[in-house]
Amino acid sequence: MDSQVMVALALSLVGGLSTSVGALFVILYEAPNLKMLGLLQGFAAGLMLSISFLDLAHNAMNSIGFLKGNLWFFAGVIFFALVVNFIPEPSMSPSSDAKEKKKSGDHGGKDMIKKHRRQVLFSGIITAI
Repeated sequence: MDSQVMVALALSLVGGLSTSVGALFVILYEAPNLKMLGLLQGFAAGLMLSISFLDLAHNAMNSIGFLKGNLWFFAGVIFFALVVNFIPEPSMSPSSDAKEKKKSGDHGGKDMIKKHRRQVLFSGIITAI
């Protein structure tokens, strides 16, 4: 086999085994520390985005030039900033259920923890995909 194919297979094997070890930690521990889990998910997402960005930026600079590549990059930054400002995040606006619980005096601590855990695990699944 070609040496490049062997390197690609070896790196894929290392990535798959690392993912399996991470999944094993999640399965073995009963209650994960949500702060640490969120921190690690943020780190993983940032790492994946930076690798993707650097790969795409390098190809863009080679094909359309440094100036145009930078202009399109900053146009994307401005577009994203506008989207973030004009589209509210759903978790930031109080829902009617939260208002009713606040009125009735039920804080729903366990329900909130379950909901938060579900959201963190869902974001982990999305990050993995």
